[in-house]
Amino acid sequence: MICLGTMSIVATFATIVTGLVTPEKVKTYVSLNVDPWDNNEQINFQEPMGSLGIEYEFHKHAKLFAEHLSSPMQCDDHPGINHAGIKLLAPIGDVTLYSGVSVNNSYIDNKDKFNSPLTSIGFEYGDTIKLFSEYLVDINDFDGGRFSTGFKVFFK
Repeated sequence: MICLGTMSIVATFATIVTGLVTPEKVKTYVSLNVDPWDNNEQINFQEPMGSLGIEYEFHKHAKLFAEHLSSPMQCDDHPGINHAGIKLLAPIGDVTLYSGVSVNNSYIDNKDKFNSPLTSIGFEYGDTIKLFSEYLVDINDFDGGRFSTGFKVFFK
């Protein structure tokens, strides 16, 4: 069963519109991703997961971001995971490697076991549609993170 509530639909629409009306350096995206091993201890969602995000690349090697992750396959995952932070970028040809640090609020994000801060490492390939892989983890429990791979559709 797929559960897309009113808030998810409104947030997706708002993400797209925000990306279309903001300056070029501010980009929004929607994504779909899966954890190929589905063995994480931190997130109690079933796969696949989706995300909504916004990012501001203020330097060719750094961007600020905020992101919401949730699973459309579960009807009780509200409010998902919400985190914001900075990613350091290493562009190598068409691929961008990155590592980031972000904060979330476990009080608000009651379906995860993350405690702030979080760290991520990953890569992206593409422009308007980006393929990506990422490992997101609480810095106090490196083995209990979530590996994800999927695609992001950008609006700019």
